[in-house]
Amino acid sequence: MKRAMTAVCDSPRLNFWRLIFGSQLDVAVLEWCKVFGSDAEATHWKKAVNTSERSGYRSGLLAAIEIDELAWSDYWEKMKAYRDSFVAHHVENGAVANYPELEIALKSSAFHYKHVLSQLRERGQGRYPDDLMKYYTEFEAQSFQIARAAFAATAGIEESVR
Repeated sequence: MKRAMTAVCDSPRLNFWRLIFGSQLDVAVLEWCKVFGSDAEATHWKKAVNTSERSGYRSGLLAAIEIDELAWSDYWEKMKAYRDSFVAHHVENGAVANYPELEIALKSSAFHYKHVLSQLRERGQGRYPDDLMKYYTEFEAQSFQIARAAFAATAGIEESVR
């Protein structure tokens, strides 16, 4: 949704849209950190992967997202820092938010989804999409349509809250 909205209007003038843009980013980072953030998270990837398979999972993840361990660690630190400082907690450190890029988050989420989906299929769960990236692409296309209509519907509204 964030990508579609930004593609339609990358600099919204209404505070309404600015709040939605920020919330979309914050939710994406927060949800990603539930899976890839701290080991203590109830939904952390290590809870879905057997201890004996974790090394293979990690190397498969890095191969799927086409980065090395150092780049992953750097990305993880940035995502977690953004979440800790601006989303889940408010750390008064005087820093301006360094907004994370979400391409790696998307690719790593798709990798993890495949792993979890195979476990769900083994348990007879069939209601989830087979391919997260295909679902993402279709959802993004629909989001473009919705964003265009929504921005057009609010084009004549002037910001009145200052």
